[in-house]
Amino acid sequence: MFRYKKSVAVSRDMQGYIYFRSRLYKELPERDRREIDDLCLKCGGEHYQALFQFVTTDDGADIVCMRHHLSRSTLKRIVRKYYISFTINNGQ
Repeated sequence: MFRYKKSVAVSRDMQGYIYFRSRLYKELPERDRREIDDLCLKCGGEHYQALFQFVTTDDGADIVCMRHHLSRSTLKRIVRKYYISFTINNGQ
């Protein structure tokens, strides 16, 4: 479920766009999937798989953090970076 993240310096509309575009990962063309993959690698670093799981699936923060052994604050930080980087990469 989409939730506006007040801690992310990206408009509500753009956050919605990023959220739903990321969630449609499997339906996107290869070029767009690569863009999301690259952003997850860039923003998530060693936690890129956790970031990818969080932004492309229904899995919530608790599940992702437990599975990938990271704190909620780390996940929150890399998700914020992902949203901001996504905006920058798309010329917004």
